Amino acid sequence: MCYFKNMLVLVLFVFILAGCTTFERQKIEVQKINEEGNYEDFKEITRSKNVKKVKKILHNADWEQVKVDIERPPDYQFIFQYINPKIEAKAIPYAIWLSPNNNTLEVVQGDHQYVHLSEKDASILFEALTDSNLADVK
Repeated sequence: MCYFKNMLVLVLFVFILAGCTTFERQKIEVQKINEEGNYEDFKEITRSKNVKKVKKILHNADWEQVKVDIERPPDYQFIFQYINPKIEAKAIPYAIWLSPNNNTLEVVQGDHQYVHLSEKDASILFEALTDSNLADVK
């Protein structure tokens, strides 16, 4: 009987704790480099499905700790922001370079995290951020 009481108390505690914690939605602010070499606002991703796709790919990426020195500026850059303006958090910048064949992406997180994504992950990430197919980029 004591076991069931403890289990009941534990279940109630979990439900109360779950009710008190809220999931704060995030958005992704994407910028694209223009002909003059300046970045301009390109897209704001607010669909949870796309935000989760991007987060999953970045979370599962095999990041390398290196000093990145790519000769040209990134083709795109983006940050995650909370939709609720009352929540303040330091935004970590991400920079994206398209490969010469437009089949993969190189991504830099902050200053020293680098990954060269697989074709599959690059395609998913690019489509989630731009609503475009990576293979169609010219």
